[in-house]
Amino acid sequence: MKNGIIKVWGSSIIIACILFSCRDKTVDYGLGAYYVEIVTAQNRNEFITDKGKMIIADPNENTKTYVNGDRVLINYTVLSETESGDSYSVRINGSSKIPLAKLTLTDGKTIHSVAKEPVLLESVWLGSHYLNMLFYFNFKSTSHTIGVLTDSTSIKSDTIRIYFSHDTKNDPPGYPNRTYLSVELKDVLGEPGHSRPVTVQINTNNYGNKTYKFEY
Repeated sequence: MKNGIIKVWGSSIIIACILFSCRDKTVDYGLGAYYVEIVTAQNRNEFITDKGKMIIADPNENTKTYVNGDRVLINYTVLSETESGDSYSVRINGSSKIPLAKLTLTDGKTIHSVAKEPVLLESVWLGSHYLNMLFYFNFKSTSHTIGVLTDSTSIKSDTIRIYFSHDTKNDPPGYPNRTYLSVELKDVLGEPGHSRPVTVQINTNNYGNKTYKFEY
């Protein structure tokens, strides 16, 4: 990633683990309840949820290697919970690192001119100081570029306006790729919790040029 722009290749960001979805969810297929969510790795076996709870896997469990700050989509089963409810001991059923981008400060001219080719949007939501997205884009052979931008001249305005950019680089029609993305907002917007209005504009195949409203 450079200056908040990430290059994406279809094969490198496909979520390989099955039974994943974009939001926290409890499901039961007769094998017991499990949860699915995006979390932040502290190390290989410890993760923090966007709600501030610690998830701790058995250190002997054969999990993938993650480092502090990685954003990870995990499927887990709760084994036990502390009395305070602020941490869980869990079994990891599956996990996958997802791309992490940073909110980029730029100018209005750049925002107006940058490519905003549509994606098929499934969901967009705020979790702690991250903007999270789940979308599809058509990929065949050429890497796409994706950015998340805001105007540096209006960063102190009442409403922060964020724009999602997507350039296919003339990649020919291919196959839909299901893609998760987390965007770090704290470096630009500070800590969350001030109920500051934020809008996110995304050009989509399914909803048109859509603006989503949140409070940060």
